[in-house]
Formats: sequence, C-alpha cells, structure tokens
Amino acid sequence: MTEAWSPLGRGQVLADPVIGACAAEHRRTPAQVILRWHMQLGHVAIPKASSEARIRENMDVFGFDLSERDMAAIAGLERGHRTGSHPDNVN
Repeated sequence: MTEAWSPLGRGQVLADPVIGACAAEHRRTPAQVILRWHMQLGHVAIPKASSEARIRENMDVFGFDLSERDMAAIAGLERGHRTGSHPDNVN
C-alpha cells in the first residue's frame, strides 16, 4: 500500500489549471480533487490540516468520483519532484 505524505504537494498543485478544472466540474475544492485522486488510486493520503474547517474539507471526498479522463489528466501532472525527505532517509 502506498502512503501519500504531503499529498497536496505542500500547496504547490492547488492552483494548477488541470486541478482547478476538475474541481469546478465536480463542485469541489482543489484539495478534495487531489485527495480523491489518491484514494481512487488506492493510496493512503495523509494531508496536514491545522484548522477544523480544513480537516472537515479533507474528509469530504466520498460523495463524488473522478472520471478516467480526470484521473489521466491529473496523473499527467507528475514531474518526478519530491516535496519532502526520501522515505529511506527518515527514521
């Protein structure tokens, strides 16, 4: 099972036009779209949230599904960039 630590890319992908288009289409926030994408891939997403509102937003990802087109478009954003430490280097 894959764990997605910092699944929102430390906020860097929230303003991406592909994410924004998916969010608008599904009437969700960009964060919800990204978290849903991870879930549909079978990943365990572990987002950081410091406010109750963000925690609730992050949990509200079960009432919609991303299409195959959405999934492929989001997967196309992969740039091979790591936002945190490599897992092999963390105690």
